[in-house]
Amino acid sequence: MAADLSVSSPQSDIVDSTADEGCSSVISKLLFQLVSSFTPSSAGATGYLLVLAIRRYLGEWASEGGGQPSSCYLYDVTVSDGGCQVRCHLSPELNSLVQRNNLRAGCMIHITRCSLVYDEKRLGHCFLQIEALELGFGDHTSYVDVTALSTASLQDLAATQRGRVLLAALQSATPLKEGRAHYLPLWNNSDPAGLEWSSPKISLASEVPLDASGLASLQQLSRTWKTKVNYPHLLVRVMYKSRLRYYGRPGTKVDFPYQAYLEVADHSGMMPVVLWNSLCRDWYQSLHVGTVLLLHCYTIKQSYQRRTWATPFDSQMKSYRFIEICLNPRNPCAEIQIVPPKQIRAEWRLPDIKYNFITRVELDSLPDTYTCDIIGVVTFVGRCERRRKEEGSEDFYLYRWVHAVDGSTQQPFILEIFETSQPEAFQQIHPMTYLVCTQMRVVRESSVPYLTTSNESQISITGHHKGQPYTKDPKVKGFIQWMKGQREKDLLKRSVIGGYYSFPPAPSLFQDYCKTMNAEVVLTSTSDLQKVIAGLHYKESRRITLQATIAAVQFVSESVGGHGTGPVQKAEDQTSLLLREGHTSSLLPPGPVLPGKPPEKVQAVPSKGQQRRRSPVLNHYALRHRYPLRDLQKTDTSKWQASRERSLNAAGVLKKKKQPKRLKALELKMLCQNPVMTTAHTRRASDRVAEDSAKDKGPSQDTEEPVVATAGEHERSGEKDMNPFSHYLWKSSLWPGIRGHLSAHLHFGQLLSESVPRKFHYLHRDFLKEQYNLQASEYKPPIATSKMDLQRFDPACNHGYYSVTIVGINHQVAVDVVFLPAMASHESLCTLGRPMPSHDNKLASILASGYICDEESANDGQQGQTSPSPDQIVRTAAELDNLHVVCVLDLCHHGGDKSEVILNKIYRVTE
Repeated sequence: MAADLSVSSPQSDIVDSTADEGCSSVISKLLFQLVSSFTPSSAGATGYLLVLAIRRYLGEWASEGGGQPSSCYLYDVTVSDGGCQVRCHLSPELNSLVQRNNLRAGCMIHITRCSLVYDEKRLGHCFLQIEALELGFGDHTSYVDVTALSTASLQDLAATQRGRVLLAALQSATPLKEGRAHYLPLWNNSDPAGLEWSSPKISLASEVPLDASGLASLQQLSRTWKTKVNYPHLLVRVMYKSRLRYYGRPGTKVDFPYQAYLEVADHSGMMPVVLWNSLCRDWYQSLHVGTVLLLHCYTIKQSYQRRTWATPFDSQMKSYRFIEICLNPRNPCAEIQIVPPKQIRAEWRLPDIKYNFITRVELDSLPDTYTCDIIGVVTFVGRCERRRKEEGSEDFYLYRWVHAVDGSTQQPFILEIFETSQPEAFQQIHPMTYLVCTQMRVVRESSVPYLTTSNESQISITGHHKGQPYTKDPKVKGFIQWMKGQREKDLLKRSVIGGYYSFPPAPSLFQDYCKTMNAEVVLTSTSDLQKVIAGLHYKESRRITLQATIAAVQFVSESVGGHGTGPVQKAEDQTSLLLREGHTSSLLPPGPVLPGKPPEKVQAVPSKGQQRRRSPVLNHYALRHRYPLRDLQKTDTSKWQASRERSLNAAGVLKKKKQPKRLKALELKMLCQNPVMTTAHTRRASDRVAEDSAKDKGPSQDTEEPVVATAGEHERSGEKDMNPFSHYLWKSSLWPGIRGHLSAHLHFGQLLSESVPRKFHYLHRDFLKEQYNLQASEYKPPIATSKMDLQRFDPACNHGYYSVTIVGINHQVAVDVVFLPAMASHESLCTLGRPMPSHDNKLASILASGYICDEESANDGQQGQTSPSPDQIVRTAAELDNLHVVCVLDLCHHGGDKSEVILNKIYRVTE
């Protein structure tokens, strides 16, 4: 028996009006239909549900049809109809919806097929499994009191045996499948996640009973550890602490497969300690650098030497790293007690924590891999990104770039901060906060050194410095004194958050780029590019290189708001653009997401003569409405733009049309009739001007010169989607003949809002932090700032960008990418740490270097520095014609179908 109840109801109704108790609830109807069936069956929900949480946990390897093993991680999804909530297991075939952040906490879904599944490896255990669903349009914006939701309204299920088994599974806090005991963080494995980590499971006594006569020193222990079975008590201080290490793999039978290293010391020396399994859950959050511990019932073994070690800064302290103290949850169960600070006595002679704080001036003279500590005030914090640990792995490193200044020089510390198992600090870093990073390593890959975290690094931000041992350090005190003389307004002016940031800069020579690896492995074929982009997970960043030629270049000015009445356009405007462009079919309700049918597909470019298609789903701006960036600061360098605008207006190129009221009414009616619209069906399809700005008439004599697109060309190419001031265009002489024979043309040539660094506003720091952190795993009721948009925040740079079309050397695949050159005359994130020798400012040189040089100019008899205009730059593009190059591309996936592809630089290939 199968029932597919796909009757849709407006999404705004499902949670705004709380569902009635009992069988009138959407969830109740679904559960009672499944429980009442005598045979395994599936059913669909009668309305939309709000996703409250998505939780991840370790699964078991399972081959799909005898082929490659499927995902090793599983997901449980908690949904609500406004009256109650229920956990469902997500079918592994739908895992990609979570991995690409299509399915996320706060979104609306319509479960079109759900089944009741029994776990055949466990007695009396069954659960709900989502097998097909439809994604609703946008996120839920009404307030939902999550604390009032429960499974109490489902108690009528207990009337049957099957209902009682299902109800027990729904009320359990453990994962639904595979018998796992805990959930993992949604996006990495190194952070504590869940209430079992944050709740105080072990109460700390006001005083710890101590018998000094029964204590042993670490030195004594190092001499007698082989001859003893019952080891004496140890009184030690935590000197260093590592991040959590999750060693779970499919087949692991340990409930909490975690490990953490500590290094502890007493008056005789220092020794490593290993915290194992469930003791990490119970104690990791309570053990800090400087904490004094009383240890008993531990074991000792030879240490694992291939691990990383903290760098001690006390040259007088002896180190006993050939053995390690093991704290286990059983056999024997370790006894750990925290000694309160007021009970610590001087006669114990416990060592103080010694640091190695440096200033930014001192960093320039330090060698590679040198270990140090730093303190500074944050001026830039980048977006959270993820880097895959191994090719094909589902495990990721989580990191972000940060700049901090300490007053010793104008140059900031450039910090690469990986997760340190401190999500409360890592996610709260923002400009204007005081940042302390310990055990940082110097990296000298370029002319400007930067610092990266080590396995033993700890970070602290404003609000967490009180009581820390480093507050007594002289350089920390000196920094505080310097900050007292600073004006917040001056620091705020240079504060930036988010956006695309690439560091360190790529080497000048391709041979240096490939020095440590095989060049054949480095290069990616253009035919594999779309597969690489489609395989990116949420916020995964990746750098690839490919051989290509430059087919077209167009400057896009983001410094002038080209269309719309303001910096932010409403959802109705997105639909109106679809209607104006004739894409009415995009407004039809989408079909369900079925197993084996992912929501993203890459379509090949049709042959010449076929109807021009819309951009493929991989086109990030075909699925997302793009707004022009605002320019609230007019500078002298933009006078040439104003002049160009006047000339275009005089020529009649730039015209605005008012939207008829009748058309607006039609749009609203269609929106109401189709509440199921997904993002992919409500965003405009935009084709690049490099492909469509002129009809394919073969090469012409003027193809190597920059041209101004006419109004007719804008109409044919969908240039309404782009800024109307984007008129500087160069096309290769070979491009008209190539593009009609392409097997695929990928469109990533329009700048995403997520790629733009923004000026930081302290009053809106919570909103900005939310935008540049990862998607939360649990639903949070909307607050006032939820109606804000990133477009309301000024971009840190307003220089525009270039849309570059590159074609593989086999002329089979083309891809439009974004190029963001740095401006040598403007201090910005892109110029920091980059050697900028002068060049001829030709487009080929700019693409090869990544920046635009200054030029000498005379104004009223005075010499000055100016940058060439985009018009001048594009006019120098002729030497790119049929030039064989290697392109360095930076990829990042921003969730859904938004993928960022940015051209970092090019290398010329010499025959």
